[in-house]
Amino acid sequence: GRRSRCLWRAFLLLVPTVVIPGLFALSAFQRYGAHALIPIAMQRLRLLPQAWQEDILPQKTVLMVGGPHRGGTTVLWECLREHPDVADFGHTRDTATPLSEGIFIQDVYPRLGLGTEPVGGKTNIRPYKRFKGGIGQYALQPEEQVHLTEDSHLVNSEAQAQLLNRFGYFWNLSKPVLLEKSPTNAVMSRFLQALINFNVSKSLPSRVKFVFITRHPLANSLAHWTWPFCRAMPLIHLVENWVKVNEYLQSDLPHLESYKYFKLEDFQRDPDAFLSDIYQWVGVDPSRAQRTQRVHNDTNAKYRIKYCKWMQKNPGGHRKIVDIFGKRIEAFGYSLEKWSSSCEA
Repeated sequence: GRRSRCLWRAFLLLVPTVVIPGLFALSAFQRYGAHALIPIAMQRLRLLPQAWQEDILPQKTVLMVGGPHRGGTTVLWECLREHPDVADFGHTRDTATPLSEGIFIQDVYPRLGLGTEPVGGKTNIRPYKRFKGGIGQYALQPEEQVHLTEDSHLVNSEAQAQLLNRFGYFWNLSKPVLLEKSPTNAVMSRFLQALINFNVSKSLPSRVKFVFITRHPLANSLAHWTWPFCRAMPLIHLVENWVKVNEYLQSDLPHLESYKYFKLEDFQRDPDAFLSDIYQWVGVDPSRAQRTQRVHNDTNAKYRIKYCKWMQKNPGGHRKIVDIFGKRIEAFGYSLEKWSSSCEA
């Protein structure tokens, strides 16, 4: 009857205004937790720059983890965050951001296309070609867009407070070490050092320390293929991105006051020794840490097998990578030829 038709029309009006947004909100809540429903403006502290510069930072150590994506930053972060004197952001559902990485939480510096990559589809199976930046290729953009240093116009008190107020909302500021992890810290460490130390007493050592971890470029590149955006990327494209990330990092290390740099392969062989060294370095008692995070040994093994299969399907592909990037990769202590020789064996 007429009443049922009116109810049906009312329902149709509710679909775009209430039902659909409600479904999106429910999906966001299930995936990212309650913070996905809270306005970003409400998820930050309201401290003035002077409070950070004079009261908080002189008493803290900001520990930032970086390195190539798929290179060990997450497992290292998972281990470090278990120390009771280390404050971190929590996991994805604690911050409503992927892996609670700082680059997604902050709103001060560029995200380099990360987090907004198209997945692709039947009509666009290679979305990376039309997209600037993103996972697997962000370091291939023009240097001025990627490689941030202390010369950036963003190094000022306002940006410092804006960044730390956002991070501080998720940190437990009663703890002495404030942990943050973003792979892209590898290309902007000089900028982050200058920003966090801005107007902090020069008599103090740097309030930020960096830990960088890297991985064999072939294993690292092949691991990228597990992510939808990277599946259509040629292996040599991913290797080039690895090289650029590590070259930016190596050029920055002499400018950093305090850092550690090591390989995932070494860390996997004796993680507790590396962790103990880092804890002492940042001034917390290593004996208070009880590691429960599992660190697998030689996660590169499966990728060596995949690389052998790739070589069979792509004759000449290995030689091309070696000719273009072999010498540059050797500068970081890695060999491409050892991987190819294992296939021949």
